Amino acid sequence: MDLRLESGEGPFLFPFFYICEQMQNIKTLLKNSLFRLLRIAGILAIIYVSMVFYLALTERRNAFPRAIYHKEANEAIQGKARPLTCTLEDGIVLNGFSMGNESAPVMLYFPEADEDAAQFLAQVDTLPQINVVTFNYRGSAQNKGTPSEENFMADARQIFECASQVNGNTPNILAGHGMGAIPAAEFMDTGKTLLLIDPIFDIAESIAQKYKALYPEFLVRTSLKANTGKLAKYAENVYLIYDRKSSEPQTRKTAEKIQYRDSFVRGGEHLSTIILKAINKNLSK
Repeated sequence: MDLRLESGEGPFLFPFFYICEQMQNIKTLLKNSLFRLLRIAGILAIIYVSMVFYLALTERRNAFPRAIYHKEANEAIQGKARPLTCTLEDGIVLNGFSMGNESAPVMLYFPEADEDAAQFLAQVDTLPQINVVTFNYRGSAQNKGTPSEENFMADARQIFECASQVNGNTPNILAGHGMGAIPAAEFMDTGKTLLLIDPIFDIAESIAQKYKALYPEFLVRTSLKANTGKLAKYAENVYLIYDRKSSEPQTRKTAEKIQYRDSFVRGGEHLSTIILKAINKNLSK
């Protein structure tokens, strides 16, 4: 049947109606697709905002995590390490250890925030002619209290004072792992040796690198960072240690911010071997 003849409206009326109908269908399809995309975008935005809100609420725990008591490490150092305590100004008692000859020069080790200090001692085992002293932070490894930006450096200063009472002399060697590098760098002074093990100098930067676009640095409220500028005049006594392969990119980026004499990559060597290399190199100057 020829619709063009029955319509009496000319030969192009049917194709015109067909094109209009298809355009309307396409328009409806595009509108529905747009609404669907907007709904998906809205859901993703809600999820993103929720995650940012959660990270903001838990920022203190991410910035200052608590170390879990490491049973195996504590058992491994029994009979080798002597227990110590350090009483803070607010009455909180920190547990710690001393390992080595008590009359030997003291190396004060500031652990990573989520590291039981006993783990470091279990790794190094013994360091000849060095008395290793270390304490767990507030709230970590069975210590009471809540770690925070407000008390971290104040606690670290009292830890330094407690370490100075072990044999009556201030620590000759300062070592800091992860964010423990912040107080280690702070107490660096003339005549001391500084060992930076996979250091973190800026907490906000570290959190931002961990979560990337989920929690960019401008959202991080924690402002604790090391005074890296002061290390320039002690560069001849500063050593960088790459302990963990997974931390190497971060450590290399951190290294760009400071001046140091030498760096050591642990590889398959024992951590105590690397530390002794750094200390002996400093003594041989």
